Amino acid sequence: MRKILILFIGGVLFSNLAYPFWIWSPKSKKWRNPEYSPLASPQAQLEKALKFYKAKDYPQALKEFKKLVAHFPDAKQAPLAQYYIGRVLEDMGKPYQAFKEYQKVIDSYPYSEKITEIIEREYKIGEFFLNRPEKKWPAQILEELFEHPSIEIFKKVIDNAPYSEYASKSLYKLGLLYKALGRYDEAIKSFRELEEKYPESEWAEPAKYQLALCSLRASPGSDYDQTLTQEAKKRLEELIADHPELEISQQAQRRLKMLRNKEAKKFFDIAQFYYKQREYLSAKVYYEYVLKNYPQTLWAEESEKMLEKIKELK
Repeated sequence: MRKILILFIGGVLFSNLAYPFWIWSPKSKKWRNPEYSPLASPQAQLEKALKFYKAKDYPQALKEFKKLVAHFPDAKQAPLAQYYIGRVLEDMGKPYQAFKEYQKVIDSYPYSEKITEIIEREYKIGEFFLNRPEKKWPAQILEELFEHPSIEIFKKVIDNAPYSEYASKSLYKLGLLYKALGRYDEAIKSFRELEEKYPESEWAEPAKYQLALCSLRASPGSDYDQTLTQEAKKRLEELIADHPELEISQQAQRRLKMLRNKEAKKFFDIAQFYYKQREYLSAKVYYEYVLKNYPQTLWAEESEKMLEKIKELK
């Protein structure tokens, strides 16, 4: 009985405390709670939200900006409020959620004066996830279930502003990410698109180099491998010839040397096969081919030694 009495008294007190938060609106003929209702005008609501934002009361600022967008979606203050929802989330350390809210400005208010800044902010969020230390998940299945956030973000930046400086940068970073994930065909597609659409971009030359590297690694079969190897070799040679002074050209030279060694070894191995089968004439053809076409390689030296052995056999 005593417990029931306590609960009854508590209920009465609670109802009395809660009652003042609800106000009857003759206009709407509904009860409303001021805590969840905006101020009378969108401008007044915006100023209220900005006051909380400047005071760094981010949770309350977030609520107030959301109220404005929800109740005044067509007001001239709505695009700015939606922008600040993204800013608040970014300041709260929630970059992906911030990106999603920024994107709503582009989708719903494409003529907002904040579009240029939003593109830049989206790009920087993409870079944040790209450069963030890799998380060690308890199970690899998590990585398979969720796409890397930078892929979604960079794609959006490219779609949102295809003629901005951030489009070519995003394509390059997207290609690097695909390459790091071992998705070489998608990386090749990104680098090629950059090369074709933005040939004057500062990222065009690095893209050529990365395209060559990806062409070397995307090799599902021997015939396909040969085609990509030749393409990679051609691209590296063009890069070195066009821009010998660039540091990336020096890297390309080292890669090209490795590539030539790889090709030379392939023909040397064919020669060795014939040599072991005692088909010395066929072996001689391939040793001479290596010597002629890959003179600066280790396998040219080995081919010369093997040609001497064949001479001695005669």
